[in-house]
Formats: sequence, C-alpha cells, structure tokens
Amino acid sequence: MKITIIQHVPFEVPGLIDQWITENQHERELVPLFENGYQLPTADTISFLVVLGGPMSANDHLPWIQAERQLIKEVVTAGKPMLGVCLGGQQLAKAFGSKVIPTPKEVGFGPVSTSQLAQRLFAANHAYQVLHWHGEGFENPANANDLFSSQDWANQGFQLGSGIGLQFHLESTPATLSGLVAADRDFIRGSRFHETPDQILNTQFDPTCRTLLFQILNNLSTFCHVN
Repeated sequence: MKITIIQHVPFEVPGLIDQWITENQHERELVPLFENGYQLPTADTISFLVVLGGPMSANDHLPWIQAERQLIKEVVTAGKPMLGVCLGGQQLAKAFGSKVIPTPKEVGFGPVSTSQLAQRLFAANHAYQVLHWHGEGFENPANANDLFSSQDWANQGFQLGSGIGLQFHLESTPATLSGLVAADRDFIRGSRFHETPDQILNTQFDPTCRTLLFQILNNLSTFCHVN
C-alpha cells in the first residue's frame, strides 16, 4: 500500500509515521510542498493520505491551501483513509465546513483525554501526555465523532468517515522535536504550559503514544482501497 504524505515545512516531518510504514512494508510517497517543483497529487492516485502540520494557518490565503482542502475532501468522500495532524487536522475540519479559530496556546507537553469511541477503536488508554504545538484549533465538523479532548480545548481529535484529524503530535520523536524547537522556538512563549525550550526538549516521550498512533494508522488502513 502506498502512503502519500504531504509535508508543509522542513521541520514538521513524519517521524513515527515512517516507522509504521516501514514495519508494515508499505510504500511512502512524500510530497514536500515547500520545495520548488512539487505539486499536490490527485485524489485518484492516492490510497492513504497523511497531511502533516506547519506554522501557517488554515485560514491563510496561500496558493495551495484551498487546493489541499479540496484534495482532502475528495479523498475522504471517496472513503479512502486520511490522517490530518495539527494543520492537517484543521484542513480536514475546514474541508467539511468547520471553522479554525484561536485557542488557548498549547505548546509543549500536556494531557489529552480519550472518548469511549477512541477507547473502543484504538484500545486507547483514558488519557495520554502528548506534544502540543498550536495557537489555533478546529471546531469538529457536523456528524464527526469526538476522539480526544483537553481541559483548555475540547476539540483535540475527531473521526469523520474515513478521516481522522488530530490537533496534537503523536508522530514526534526526540530527534524530530529537536528540529521543531530549533526552527520554531519563538512560538513557545505564551503557552499555557509555561515550559522553556530546554524543558520541552528534556521531557521524555510517553511510549504509549507510539502505540496509540500505530493503532490509529492500523484502524485507518482498514478503509484502504488499493490503487
């Protein structure tokens, strides 16, 4: 199976998603939109779509942003699996008519709680300590099912048909976090978690987050129609 990954900036990378792809012997197609010459694929060429994060807003008027939302909508409407992370999740929500609005700034490590549906679909724990990196958030689309929430922003994850949007970053690793902090450390100021860059970098990742990510990807792969 081919996993198509849209990457918006050099420092927000697939991380653990690549590990899942390798362990399951899937093919990876990377679409680095920040590099000259790369264009969005068409929905008919996609079996499984992943859209990563980025510092831009889903509300920005960028040349590619509306086209990316249209691609997401076509993929999910066709019943093909799609995972959106942070900006990618916001794009999924906007593709199906929801808003992306300012939220309490969550940057660093903080808890999310799981819904009963998430516990059933992914054998999820009741709560996880995850990496957040956002100052905006999605409102869940109509007919979406809640998956994750936090005290400061209830809409941390949803499922809509074959699409799942996450506001937080299960894909991150210590190595990828180092690159994110180096590139975007100024964004840390003002977070409700009150962590310094060094504190964020020295926080140990909860290993159950990797398990949760893999369970989410496994669940989505059941929707796959191989091209």
